[in-house]
Amino acid sequence: MKLIILNGPSGVGKSTIAARLHSEMPSSVLIDIDALRRTIPDYREKRKESLRLSYKYATNDIENQLRAGSDVIVDKTILQSEVIDTFVALAHMYGAEVIEFLLFAEKESVQKRAADRGFKPGGMLTPEKVEELWDRADALRPQRTGAIVIDTTHSNPEEVFKIISEEVGLRNQPNWKE
Repeated sequence: MKLIILNGPSGVGKSTIAARLHSEMPSSVLIDIDALRRTIPDYREKRKESLRLSYKYATNDIENQLRAGSDVIVDKTILQSEVIDTFVALAHMYGAEVIEFLLFAEKESVQKRAADRGFKPGGMLTPEKVEELWDRADALRPQRTGAIVIDTTHSNPEEVFKIISEEVGLRNQPNWKE
């Protein structure tokens, strides 16, 4: 079993990589913390509470999936080491290998990618929030000494997926597709 954590600021390719990993790992479960958060009524208005609850839901989901013997892929900008450490402790409790990634890109690149995707009126992601998330992720980097840091600034998703798939051992799987 594996717990694969894909972390980093907005616009670095976490969701793209998470979806691809999930499709290539038949026994995996993808936990999208943002999707969990959107299930909470008034999550936009109750930002702190909905974030706390979504982490709690994710923790419960991770534990249930590891208990069932599934590989787990977590997709989210997680800016609190304590949250990641909770996930890691669960993996260790169930004997799962932890592979933590911190995807990163230059601030200007992240801002451009977010702007290219567009900002929805009333949405939670704003240009200011993109900058804040980047700054907080940058501050988190030195704390996550076990994380594999991948700079996606000048890489396409296929190149990043190749690096990650090698790190998680997908090349050794019988159904591996190059």
